[in-house]
Amino acid sequence: MGRTLSQRTLGAADGAITRYAARTMISADTTTHGLELLWVTVPLWAPALRACLPWRRLPWRRLPCAGRFTLTVAALVYGAFAACVALVMLPAEVLATFIGPQLLEMGAPGGRWVSALHADVVVPVFWAFIPALPGVTWVVMLVLARRWPVICDRLGLRAPAVPQPCQDSTGA
Repeated sequence: MGRTLSQRTLGAADGAITRYAARTMISADTTTHGLELLWVTVPLWAPALRACLPWRRLPWRRLPCAGRFTLTVAALVYGAFAACVALVMLPAEVLATFIGPQLLEMGAPGGRWVSALHADVVVPVFWAFIPALPGVTWVVMLVLARRWPVICDRLGLRAPAVPQPCQDSTGA
């Protein structure tokens, strides 16, 4: 009775995954790890789908140099997340691992706070980055897809056109 709506929804989703895993003889951990792998690799497969599939809607057309587009989007997204890790999580982890215990040992008043940085800052920030991964991928992909044909033209990456025979050519 005391559970919130999100806890009930998560419990129902977890139950559905467990029931599906039981029917297919796959452990729940395997299913969960597969979903996590799918989620974390969004910057690789989403741009590949966008670049390679010939969409029939107006703004969606197949992009030139699809492999380069996919690798560029993945590099931008993973690079942005690596920069966030290096700028936010790494300094907090270093403080909590090396400086916090020394301050606790000396009896300094800030020692307990610095030692608690791992649990209070590093872990929540890491878990906040993971759900943002598909959203950041989508934004980078849409912004870059609009400009991608121009980028390829200016860099000379477009494949050369196949020369067509002249009208009066006999083919000999």
